Amino acid sequence: MKRALLGRIRPAFVLFVIVVAAGTFGLVSQSSAVSSEESASGHGTLTVVDANGDTVKRQFSFHARKSADGTVQGKVNLRNPAFAGDDGKSFFLKGDISCMQVIGNIAILGGTPERTNDALLNDAFYFTVQDNGEPGKDRDKISSVFFFDDDPTTQGDPQLCLLTGPNDFPLNTIDGGNIQVRGGLTP
Repeated sequence: MKRALLGRIRPAFVLFVIVVAAGTFGLVSQSSAVSSEESASGHGTLTVVDANGDTVKRQFSFHARKSADGTVQGKVNLRNPAFAGDDGKSFFLKGDISCMQVIGNIAILGGTPERTNDALLNDAFYFTVQDNGEPGKDRDKISSVFFFDDDPTTQGDPQLCLLTGPNDFPLNTIDGGNIQVRGGLTP
């Protein structure tokens, strides 16, 4: 069953993304300047359709900041009522963000779950956001959240976000809220 605005990265897909994105990122980093302070934050809602065909609101909030030493710290909270977790309630994810690259007005983020209500979605996660100015409503964008895989015996690396290109994950326009992306590579 396909889960609305929530995907899983399969190992073969991860390899493809790594190969393609490594080449793309390599070209971008050679011709770009890096800002001294990178950050991304936001909150909002996105309309999705659940398994019954009903329209529901996916909610998100996140923040991440890259330190001078290159480490990234942040948090994310997602709630998606389009499908239920193992407990029968709306899917939720509370996680730590430990990877971020900022390219222009786009931030690509990666992290690990701190808490989730779906045992199969308890692996490294990745998502992309785009800041398209003010107001954020009907302008800013967010991707689905993608997980490394759904194999509980493996654990993906959040640092794979560095090998993900700014256009690798399809983006959806938010219905409400605002996303802010600062610093990073200038395209």
